[in-house]
Amino acid sequence: MNMAISEKKWRSELQKLANMARDRGDFLAAAELYENVIALGKFSTGLLLAAGHMRKEGKDFPAAERHYLKVLELTPDDPEIHMQLGHFYKIVGRYKDAEKYYLSALTHNYPNAEEAMNEFRWVHDSEELRRENERVSPGDDLPIEGLVSQELLPRTLEQIQRDYGETFVISRLGNFQRTIWGTGQTVRGVDALRGHIISSIPCQRIEIFLNEKLIYVDDLKIVSLRWKKHDSDLRKYVFNAWIDFSRIPFGEYDLVFRATIMEGSPRRGIEWKRETVIVAEPIPEDDCVGSPAFIPSLDQDSSRSVVEQVNSLPSLVRRVSPSCYPGKLDNVAVMRLDQLGDMVVTLPTMRRLREMLPKSRIVGLLSPANAELASTLGVFDDIVVINFPDDKYQNQRVMSLQDQEAFIERLKPYDFDLAIDFLYSGHANKLLPLTGAPVTMTVARSDDVESLDVTFDARSPNGGYSLSSMSHTARVRAISEALALWLNNDAKPLPRKKSNAEQLARYGLTEQDRYVVLHTGSSFARFLLWPHYPELTFRLLEKGYKVLYMASDDSQKSKLPADALNDGRIIYLAKKIPFDDLDALLSCATLMVGNDSGPKHWASMRGTKVVSIHPGRDDLREWGQVFGGVVLARRVPCAGCGIRYDDTECGQDYACVRKVTVDEVMREAELLLSGN
Repeated sequence: MNMAISEKKWRSELQKLANMARDRGDFLAAAELYENVIALGKFSTGLLLAAGHMRKEGKDFPAAERHYLKVLELTPDDPEIHMQLGHFYKIVGRYKDAEKYYLSALTHNYPNAEEAMNEFRWVHDSEELRRENERVSPGDDLPIEGLVSQELLPRTLEQIQRDYGETFVISRLGNFQRTIWGTGQTVRGVDALRGHIISSIPCQRIEIFLNEKLIYVDDLKIVSLRWKKHDSDLRKYVFNAWIDFSRIPFGEYDLVFRATIMEGSPRRGIEWKRETVIVAEPIPEDDCVGSPAFIPSLDQDSSRSVVEQVNSLPSLVRRVSPSCYPGKLDNVAVMRLDQLGDMVVTLPTMRRLREMLPKSRIVGLLSPANAELASTLGVFDDIVVINFPDDKYQNQRVMSLQDQEAFIERLKPYDFDLAIDFLYSGHANKLLPLTGAPVTMTVARSDDVESLDVTFDARSPNGGYSLSSMSHTARVRAISEALALWLNNDAKPLPRKKSNAEQLARYGLTEQDRYVVLHTGSSFARFLLWPHYPELTFRLLEKGYKVLYMASDDSQKSKLPADALNDGRIIYLAKKIPFDDLDALLSCATLMVGNDSGPKHWASMRGTKVVSIHPGRDDLREWGQVFGGVVLARRVPCAGCGIRYDDTECGQDYACVRKVTVDEVMREAELLLSGN
């Protein structure tokens, strides 16, 4: 009894302190105090909303959004949260989202309908929303100014430059996922936490704490502020922490980033920052074996650091094939939890799935209205009847907590590899994660989709939110065809049909020459390019090949053997050549080795054997060449960073491309050339 009273009193005192911090304008402190009350459990959504307000006022917009969305998850029919989300998205400049939630506040009967309508009309008619949409309905007689996108206009240097402020920015913190421990930013296995600090106080190291336990420490990397408008004492410090979370007990944690500084105490939001993170089980290797972000289990007892162990792993090799689907398809769930007519118009898609997956076990998760018809179609190996009623009072389909738990347990034995939902409803697709399938697909409206792999949507450019000129049959068929192309993209080379002798002769080559094209450039910035082409050239010369060395300038010439440059064994090109010449050179090459670039795709299309070296900024399965050859990439936990131009952002010296070795490239080249 005393403990309960003590806890109640402690909760009350914390809330009083939070209210005091709020009243004096210390918004971030108030937010943290409200969050401490929430952490004690048995909290109201009003506290979550208050914490969201304080985060918003303190300009911590990502944390504010998470609080608001949590309230929406808990009370989806409360008009107040829809109104608050409208205000929030208007403040942060996401006007389409603001319009959506002001409208939903009205449809959920917000008490002050006039206020909600005024806000909706203001956003709907605003220039800001027009610029965000940049979409004009067919037939509108508008001057050209109405079609021009202001966002595409080049900015002046003065517009690009800016005055930086002190801040702590987290640019990678797991993925937003639904887990049994809650919904939020989730890390699994070996993962990366990446970000930067801009501070006037000299910073030395980054420390990361999980529930107050130090789990990581390393030196911060000082980089330049690329676009600073005026000189100042501000400095930018970058970190990219590779951490093995696999032995940490799974669950939700308090995560603190803190920089050690030369003097004084770290300031919140500048030298230190607090987040919440979920540590979940590693993804099974079979589900992500081809992903550059997947790191196999490391040696927990090794004296080497996580970075050293990751960098010593062999590079990921993808031998290009028509399929890039990430796993097996033994068991497939197909959801059609609505009415008979919906099932009927999906029949062409169902038949197509059966045709595509003749050996798969296809299980229909169907409403009682659809089950009997489905059993006559010759599509399903098994049918599971699911009750997912459309509640006219709540204006959506509903499923109780008990029924959702039963749904999970009932489907566990099927061990689904893929789950597809054909019900065009944002509520239905929320059942997809409950199937346990590692890959999920849906036709639901894209802005209603949560944590799914593949979505498809089609809407009319004029008319209401629910109008579409595409039939539902076509829309669901698009999903099945996406799966078909995922399994087999049907890419076939297109060989060059013109003569080549004249074009090759201009560069001292003949069609009988055994030569390798090295394309050392790319439209990407130089820091994303593989740096070991000169060493590879020596190796190729030793094997008796001529080398056509394509570079952006003459800077690499001094790294190559002078005798080979003089006697024609190396043809060095550092200028643009005619299209037809390049087409012939790529088409007749014995092999091409290059970065992630247009010419590697071009050579592959012509049927030339290609080894490409792919940086980790995006996925080699998405952007590797499709007509054949090999793609090499490093496994790094920060893969998918999207860095393209700013060389200050990495924090790990671009190991994703620089750690691919010459031995690995040469091995794959020789395998291709031998026909193996």
